[in-house]
Amino acid sequence: MNDIISQFLPIFFVTLGVFVLFFLFMGIGYLVKKQPLKGSCGGVANLMGDEYCQFCGNDPNKCENNNDFDKATQAKAKNLSKPA
Repeated sequence: MNDIISQFLPIFFVTLGVFVLFFLFMGIGYLVKKQPLKGSCGGVANLMGDEYCQFCGNDPNKCENNNDFDKATQAKAKNLSKPA
């Protein structure tokens, strides 16, 4: 029983360390860019064989328009927010 625990603990701590580093780097990336994570047009669906983008209908210009709309919305929200 003790042998199983002595083999499990190093693997557990390495895995925990990898997860902590992953979330730490994601947090730093968010603080630097101030933007949430977002997918690409089609993204994983293209890898899985689904050629149709459910958000823009395979029209890259529509994705760009959505990005412009998101930036305008962010600017409005920033103007409405109170300074910390």
